[in-house]
Amino acid sequence: MQSSWISLSVWLHAIATAVFIGHFVLLAVVYIPAFQGLKDNASFEILSRISKLSRTWLYAALAVFIITGTHLMLIDQNYLGLMNFGNLWGVVMLLKHGVILAMLAIGFWYNAIQRVGPTLVSSNRAGQAFDQFRRYTNWMAVLGILGLLLTAISQGQ
Repeated sequence: MQSSWISLSVWLHAIATAVFIGHFVLLAVVYIPAFQGLKDNASFEILSRISKLSRTWLYAALAVFIITGTHLMLIDQNYLGLMNFGNLWGVVMLLKHGVILAMLAIGFWYNAIQRVGPTLVSSNRAGQAFDQFRRYTNWMAVLGILGLLLTAISQGQ
């Protein structure tokens, strides 16, 4: 039964990773560049709708990350205890969680403070909001890929 819970946690964690990081990578390398030269209200409206519709999926992915990540960390043989970074795995996990916290901070800044999604449809600041949205998605994609790299490094331990 224990191995079933581990398999379920790994599977759900992988799905959440695909949803969360995949969303930002696709935005950064496909969708935003496709809208780059258009700079019209219809394009900005579509990006704003994507931003709004993705929110529920992204929050759900974060919830799955918290639950499954905590479970997977606690059962990992390399886990030495809370705030104990006495091995390479612990240091890599600390770095990975630092990257995740940076992603959360950037997400909060651009979404709650700057409100880039809704600002895309404002008539007077849409172009500026598009540039902010592009920077936001690029940061999230790069940090997400870095988080995946750190995960791969930790798995090699």
